[in-house]
Order: sequence, then structure tokens, then C-alpha cells
Amino acid sequence: MPVGNVVYGTVPSDEKSPEPITHPAPKGLGLRHLQTLLLFVCLVLGFTTRAQLSVLMVAMIKSSQQGSYNLTSNGMDVNGTNITDNTVDSSQVQPISDWNVYRTYEWDKATQEIILFSFFVGYTSMQIPMGWLAQKVGGKIPIMIALAVSGILSILTPWIPLIGGWMGVTVCRLIQGMTQAAFYPSLHTILARWTPLSERGRLTAYTYTGSQIGTIIAFQVSGLLAGSPVLGWPSSFWVFGILSLVVCGLFGWLGAATPHEHPKITTEELVYILEGGNADVVPKKRKTPWREILKSPSVWGIVITQSGSSVVYLLVLTEIPLYMKNILGVDIKRNGLYSSLPYLAMYLMSVGFGNLSDFLRNRNIMSLVNIRRAANTTGTVVSGIFLLAFSFMSSTLPAVILLIVSLGMHSGIHAGFVVNIIDLAPNFAGSIMSLSNMLGSLTTLLIPVVVSNIVTDVTNPQQWQIVFIICVGYKFITNALFVIFASADVQPWNFYGEVEHDSEDKEMNLIEEKSVKEKEMNQAN
Repeated sequence: MPVGNVVYGTVPSDEKSPEPITHPAPKGLGLRHLQTLLLFVCLVLGFTTRAQLSVLMVAMIKSSQQGSYNLTSNGMDVNGTNITDNTVDSSQVQPISDWNVYRTYEWDKATQEIILFSFFVGYTSMQIPMGWLAQKVGGKIPIMIALAVSGILSILTPWIPLIGGWMGVTVCRLIQGMTQAAFYPSLHTILARWTPLSERGRLTAYTYTGSQIGTIIAFQVSGLLAGSPVLGWPSSFWVFGILSLVVCGLFGWLGAATPHEHPKITTEELVYILEGGNADVVPKKRKTPWREILKSPSVWGIVITQSGSSVVYLLVLTEIPLYMKNILGVDIKRNGLYSSLPYLAMYLMSVGFGNLSDFLRNRNIMSLVNIRRAANTTGTVVSGIFLLAFSFMSSTLPAVILLIVSLGMHSGIHAGFVVNIIDLAPNFAGSIMSLSNMLGSLTTLLIPVVVSNIVTDVTNPQQWQIVFIICVGYKFITNALFVIFASADVQPWNFYGEVEHDSEDKEMNLIEEKSVKEKEMNQAN
């Protein structure tokens, strides 16, 4: 693949000294902050529609004590009679309509796992295609498609099992996963073009905290709605489905894939964003240089460390409730405080890491590459040490504290490998993220295999400790490879196919056109 027509002059030669900022940041909040807020809200809704089923599944399944009655989420029949009470004559229970969604289903554990797992099958399978789509059309349209499809299917979900049974729900979740595969590649594509170099760490971190907030909201709101004697479990699907459609419309109205496409952006903010960003001023239909990407040690360092990070994060997400229940005697799924505090810690620490990374970079206290190394090491090694300590605790309170600290430290990855993708190649950030996210998701499929083969007795703490040691050890190794191969230099293939001075000419023309329009508007007023 030829790379002769490349603008090498824009690649920084010294990572220690940041490029001088000739244009100061505009005062107050700008459109770049609005885009960050919109992306944050989009990710929140994406994760609420993704995570709510894990909570609602409990209310949707018929317990053994409920016999063969059709119940709402809290043991009531559709008329409000508590038929879990043995004193109630079952002959008095009125049959419900075939289209009444307030019922429960006889799905065994294996069926439930298939339904929940189907989302991630679709999510993993569509990473590369969605990265390609974001690269071709920008990140806005794929995100809107994901929100619209997830919203519509969420609204329809209470009726789907009445038509297609558990297989219908599985197909529904599969499609939701396929469309939501667009989120991370599209977010990275937009952030690469909207975030100034001096604010890249914190704006990226602010955006990605939407995953934690979305999970917290899904756990809490879905539980409350499912437990309501009036609303029941279907209402959660309707609420988050409608909100997804509202946010889709809001993002279509106020969002923009690139700064130059937003009609309200000022020349001052446009110049500030473009300076040192190394992303296309006007998006080009570039052919993704996969050969150069796959040959890059720095890219593979990112891919490998995401694999280690994803394995441990999914271990905590899926197995900790079982561990807490059987080893510490705490049913974490039924305790809103325990289930939400780790994610709240991740949100707060993500914001802290993002601001700290920009502070260190802008003050030239550390080189950019060392900031990424330190943040990623904190999110993997330091977080892993606290998680190992958690696995050796026999008391609930110290264990919960260590778990919260571990997940809080884990958020350091947002200022590590996550934003490092944009450092390397802002023009292909979405494509690299899709590759990294796909391989990371595939690795996590080993978690149930490892756990099921080692933990033969869920009440045996030693068996669980072996699992934690293996997974955290893998996390340590993958981080070491990231540290070795990490770079913060913009890669030459980021400018693949670009004629010298072409980007500079487009940037100057764009700024001049914007300045002329502002003068005409001022004269008209």
C-alpha cells in the first residue's frame, strides 16, 4: 500500500514537548462541550437498553412458587390479586387476554442465558462493519440508527414473546446488539474531530462515563418499575425505548459529525479545535490502511491491553454477584447500593483521570505517551491488585470497599488505551476501535469456560481465588505489552493518500468562509 503522498510534517517529533498553542481556548462553554454532552446522553441510553434485561429477567420469569398463573413482576395477577398467597382460590383468578403483556414465562436457566448472551453475539459480530460505516459516513448516522432501532425494539419487547416466544426475544436482542456495535467506533470517530488536543483526555472521559451512568440508571429504575404494582416490568422497556427515540431526535437536531458541519460554530472555536488535532478538516472517503494498522506495534499494544481489561471487567460484571452471594453471603443483585457504588466510583474516577491527564499534558509535566502508560497501568495493574485483595477477604465491608476501589481505579483506562487510539490516528480512530473492541469481546467469551472448569464448588473461596489470579495475571501481562509498545505520535498512515498542503489549504478555506459568514451576519444585525 503506497504511502508516498503523506504529510509527515504534521507528525510530532518530540513527545516531551507539546505543540505550542497559538490560539487560546474560547471563553465559556462551546459547541464541543455540547457535542460531548450529547454523546454522553446517547451512550447512557444505549447502556440502559442494553443492561435493563439483566434486571427485568427476574420479574419476567415464573418462579416455582407461582404455579401456572400469569403474574406481574411482583406476584400479582392482572387484577391485582396476590395469588402467591396459598389462601387464594386459584379458580377465582381471571384468565388474561392473549395480548396482555403482564405475565411471566417458563424459561429455564439455559434459555435465559441464551437470551442475555445474544446481544453480545450481535455486538461482537458487527464491530468491523460498524467501524467501516462510521469511517465512511461519519459517526452521527450510525449512532442515530443504533438509538432508533434499540428504542423501537425496546418498546416492542413486551409483545415479542407473545408472538415469537423466547426465540423472538433472542432475535430482538441480537439485532439490538448488532446496531449498538456502532456506538464505540462512532463515538471515537466524532471525538477525534471535535476534541482539541489540549482537552482530549477530559472530553473523552466525560463521554465514556455514560456507560457507567447508564448501567446505574438501568439497575435502579428497572428494579423500581418492575416492582411497581401498577407499572410492572413492561414499563421499563417502554420508558427507555421512548427516551432512546427522543435522544435520537435530539442528537439529529443538535449533533454534528464534524465541527465544520455545525452551522452555529464560531470561527474562534473552529480554529481552536482544528489546531493540532491531525484529523481531517472535511471528512474524506479515505480507504482504511488496514495493512499499516495491522503492522503497527502500538495498535496491537492497544488491542491486547483492551483484551485484558475486558476480561477482568466482564468477570466482575457477571461473576461477582454469584461470588458475593456464596462466599460473603450478600446477594448483590438484590442490593441497589452494592450494585451501583462500583459504577459510581468508576464515573467519578473517570472524570478525575481525564482532567489529570490533560493537566499533566498541558503543563508539560509528563510526556503524552507516559501519561497514557501511567493511566493505563493504574486502570489495569493497580485495579487488579485491589481485586486480588478483594478475593482474599472474608468480611463483607472490607470486600465491598476493595471492590469499589478496584473498579474506580479501572477507569484509568479511559485516559490510557481508550484515548490513545485517537492519539495514534484520529482519521481512523473508529476503525481501530472496532478492531480492538471486537477482539476484546471475543476474549471475554473465555470467562464462562474458565469459571465453569475451575469453580466446581461455588462456596469454595480457594477455587474463586484461582480464577481471579488467572484473570488479573492476564491483565498484568497485557498492560506490560501496552507499556512496551505504546506511542503518542500521530502515525504516518493517519494521512494516507493526502497530498501535501491539501489539508492546510482546506483548513484555511474553511476558516475564511466561516469568518466571512460571521461578518455578514454581524453587518445584517
